[in-house]
Amino acid sequence: QHRRMTKRGWVLFVAMSFIWGIPYLLIRVAVRELEPTMVVFGRTAIAAAVLLVLAQRSDAIRPALRRWRPVLAFAILEMAIPWILLAIAEQHLASGLTGLIIATVPIVGAIAAFSLGDRSALRPVRVVGIFVGFAGVAFLVGNDLRGDSAPPVWSIVMVLIVCVCYGTAPFIIERKLSDVPSFGVIALSLGVVAVLYAPIAGASLAVNDPS
Repeated sequence: QHRRMTKRGWVLFVAMSFIWGIPYLLIRVAVRELEPTMVVFGRTAIAAAVLLVLAQRSDAIRPALRRWRPVLAFAILEMAIPWILLAIAEQHLASGLTGLIIATVPIVGAIAAFSLGDRSALRPVRVVGIFVGFAGVAFLVGNDLRGDSAPPVWSIVMVLIVCVCYGTAPFIIERKLSDVPSFGVIALSLGVVAVLYAPIAGASLAVNDPS
């Protein structure tokens, strides 16, 4: 039984690594041809078109609508801000470097949890892990910045802001939306961000239309 669980754990770990990393490669490819606002709108609109229908069928939308203020805050912090920053940054960053920096999100989450009163979030073993993680990321990012084609520092800063957003947004769900179906929260958030970015993406498309 232990051996089977270990194999299953490895399979899940590999799957998680693939799912974690592939969006940054796809974003990197997309921003070569599309404006960052179009990328964000496309991500949210396609997902919202599917998830809103499914969430409505499971009656998960109405509870989320009743708590629209924290849902809006979550949508802005989890999607609206970080996704545009990612798209802009990846015009200058390699997808691998972006994914590497994003890997610091759990570190940000642990620090945020400690700041909000969870003293167990920074147990000694976790503190050691945080320092090791920061050191590893700093070493790898520093090597990249010293290269001949070093990315601009502001693009690194943008991704670090994304990490802060990703690391803190889940606390809105934990503290304000724990009794609301997460399916409804995610679907409604995607819809809100798609609506917010629709006019911006349309304007950028019109500006860049050669005709």
